[in-house]
Amino acid sequence: MKRAYHFFKQTIQKNRLAHLYLIVGPKGSGKAQLVDDVAYLILNQGRPESPHLKLQIKERKIQNMIVIEPEGLSIKKEQILALQSEFFKTALVSGPRIYVIKGIEKISPAAANSLLKFMEEPASTSVFGFLLSEDKDSVLRTIQSRSQIITLKSMDEDDLEQELLKLGVDEKVATLAPYLTKNIEEATLLAENPNFIELIGLIEEMVTLWDKKEISFPIHFAAKTGFLLQDREFFMDFLELVLLYFLDLVHYRAHQPITYKFLREFIQVQSDRMQVKEVNDLIESIQTVLHQQSYNINLDLALDHLFYTLEKKR
Repeated sequence: MKRAYHFFKQTIQKNRLAHLYLIVGPKGSGKAQLVDDVAYLILNQGRPESPHLKLQIKERKIQNMIVIEPEGLSIKKEQILALQSEFFKTALVSGPRIYVIKGIEKISPAAANSLLKFMEEPASTSVFGFLLSEDKDSVLRTIQSRSQIITLKSMDEDDLEQELLKLGVDEKVATLAPYLTKNIEEATLLAENPNFIELIGLIEEMVTLWDKKEISFPIHFAAKTGFLLQDREFFMDFLELVLLYFLDLVHYRAHQPITYKFLREFIQVQSDRMQVKEVNDLIESIQTVLHQQSYNINLDLALDHLFYTLEKKR
C-alpha cells in the first residue's frame, strides 16, 4: 500500500491524476484506507494540513466524496443514478469531486450500463473515480478497459502496524492486532474494543508477575478473566497472543526479531532463566489448548488448565 500511496502522491503533485482507477487487492490489503488517503491528497491540495478534513473523509461527512457499497448482493442501477444526480449539482459544491465504489465486481448489468455512460460523460473534469475489488477477473472488461489498474498485496504485520500507528492507534494494540487480522478495518475495530485492550493488559500482567512465585496464577487471575469466556473466538485470540509471547523467548535466544517489543526487558530475563525445553513444553501446551477449541471444550476448564500449566513452569 505504501508504494501505491507514493505513486498517487507523485501523480497528484505532477497534475497527472487519471479520472478512473480500479484498485484490486485481497481483503485486508488496505484498499479503502488507500482511497481515503488519496482523497485527502486530492481535496487538500495547496492547503495546510487539516486533521478536520481527514476526519470528515473518514466519517463520510464531506459532500465532495461519495462512497457506494453493494446493497444486499449487488450494486443497483438506482445507486448509480443517485450518484449521477448528485454529481451534476456542480454549483452547490466547489473543488474536485470523488466517487468510490466498493465491490465493483458485484455491479448489476443495468447499473454497469449507467456507470459506463457516467464515466464517458463525466459531470466535470475534476471528477475522480475509484473502483475497489478483491478480484480483477470478476470485474467487467468494459470497466477494466476504462480504468487504470492498481494492484495491492496483503499487508504483512509490520506494514499494518505502521498504518495503525499513523491512525493514532496505541502502540501495544498496533503491535499485536496485525497477528489476529490482516484487515486494517478489522484491526481498527479491535483497537476500539475495550475487551481487546483489557486482554493486552492481562498478558502484560502475566508477564510482569511471572517471577513473583508468592502469587498463584490460578487464584490471582480467576477473578480477572471472565471477559475471555464470553466468546470462543476471542478466547482463541488470547491464546494466540500468549503463544506469541513464549515464541518470543525462543526468538530472542536465536537473535531473531520479537513481537512484544514493549516487553523486551522481561523477555530478556525470562529467556535467560528458562530452559529451551521448558519453553517448548509451554508452547506445545498452549497449542494443545488451542486445538481443543475446535471440539468446543468448556472454556472455564480450558482457562483453568492454561493457568495451572503456566503455574507449573514458573
